[in-house]
Amino acid sequence: MNNIIKFYIFFYPNQNLSRTLIKTTFVPLILAGIFILAGCGKKDAIVTVPNPRPVNAIELSEINPVKPLLLTGSVMSWKEQDISFEVSGRVEWIVEMGTNLEGRWEEDSIVHIPGDVMARIDKRHNQIRLKAARAEQERAEAEYVRKKQAWDKKAISEVDFIRATADRDSSEAQFEQADYDLDRCTLHAPFPGEVSEVYIEAGGYAQKGNAVLHLVMMDPIKVDISVSAKTAEGLKIRDNIRLFLPGDDNPIIGSVYEKSTVADPETRTFRVSIITRNRQHIGNLPPGDPLLIYPRITDYIHLQQLKMGVADSPFFVEENRSLHSDGGNYYVWGDPDHRYGDDIDPDKPLITLRKFAVIPGEYRMNLQGLYLMRELENIGELTPGTLIAMDVPADLKDGEQVLVARSQWRRRPGQLVRVLLGETAPEPGLYLPMNSIKPVNDKTGEIFVAVDGKAKKIKVKILSNVGELYRVEALDPGDANLVTTGSRVITDHIHFLQHDEPIRVIKITELKP
Repeated sequence: MNNIIKFYIFFYPNQNLSRTLIKTTFVPLILAGIFILAGCGKKDAIVTVPNPRPVNAIELSEINPVKPLLLTGSVMSWKEQDISFEVSGRVEWIVEMGTNLEGRWEEDSIVHIPGDVMARIDKRHNQIRLKAARAEQERAEAEYVRKKQAWDKKAISEVDFIRATADRDSSEAQFEQADYDLDRCTLHAPFPGEVSEVYIEAGGYAQKGNAVLHLVMMDPIKVDISVSAKTAEGLKIRDNIRLFLPGDDNPIIGSVYEKSTVADPETRTFRVSIITRNRQHIGNLPPGDPLLIYPRITDYIHLQQLKMGVADSPFFVEENRSLHSDGGNYYVWGDPDHRYGDDIDPDKPLITLRKFAVIPGEYRMNLQGLYLMRELENIGELTPGTLIAMDVPADLKDGEQVLVARSQWRRRPGQLVRVLLGETAPEPGLYLPMNSIKPVNDKTGEIFVAVDGKAKKIKVKILSNVGELYRVEALDPGDANLVTTGSRVITDHIHFLQHDEPIRVIKITELKP
């Protein structure tokens, strides 16, 4: 004891401070030690009771998750536009309604690949304008050179030289404009899409700025829904949404990309737009994978007479998509086994095409704005009513089988689809977060329930999960009364807790779905 006292006195040179520490700290400790040592010789030792462990808990309640919201959405085009010429002229050719077109590809405002041709107007007038503008530009340039030489020699007035310069600049501008207008005689698709309307037929006169057709982008496509303010708030941009076509239970995944900020004044709902990819499909295909085996055509026409049954009536074929040329020799692809009036059996869409030489005439006829028909002076081995294929692959061989398969878009503007908001409703029951379950294996675990100030260890079955919540049931039926509504399940220290260990619940959280 003396050694201990001397040590602390040495450590604290301040004698007054040392005496105070001895009186207030060490003396009580020494006395306590004496009493403990004195008690060691007695039969009944003093039992120290540990303090209860402070823990947090969740108060269980049965969760009946909210069922998903099923709405009706309207399919809308991602982009659509009336297309017009930048110059006026006679329409020489225009696509058919329903034609799918590839749009142009741009990068850094530079057009690398122009879009498919949609329409053409007669270039002859603009070609004449360009020729005249080029001649005028050359004349003005020569005049400018002559006047410049005279001006350098001070042989002409400044006014004359300025006038010659202005004439040269004006002629260059007129030439560039004529060249620009000639290029605009061909109308290219500004974006990929389908032609939904054709407002003018081949042979009609197109006025500058007046729409000649309507182009609709079909992929991607959007679906608009109307929801309440609460539902709109719960949806985030880029949230995945499931869409269902009528009669099809296979979901299509879309993403929220836009939400209106102002409610509809009549319905008091908010518009939410969902973007999704749109695909084309081909129906009634034979077994196997014929698209990888056979070349494909999507359309055909028949060799027709202007007056059916009249012997000397001329024959016509579609010019742009059926009549082909090879070194000045013209031909068509036909199948004599399928004649006019006979539809191709959807279950037997394979036909055999042969190459038939023909001689075209000069007369052309527009067929209801759908086809540009060309007269044939000689039909060769063809017979009336023969099926004439359209849009034949360039590498097709004579006598080769092709697949007649028309494709169509899976989703079209104006179509109604089912829209499912939220996840599939899980089974009702008691759900716990994983931090309250001590796993034993993937099917069972242990939880601790606060009962009368103690932690009761209970084995549970892990049945299913919804996100980070796991549905549980007591493994022993005798413990079912402890794993029920109102039970307080401990959420921390579960890996250190012992069965029947004293605990003190300091915070209770209500479990929410």
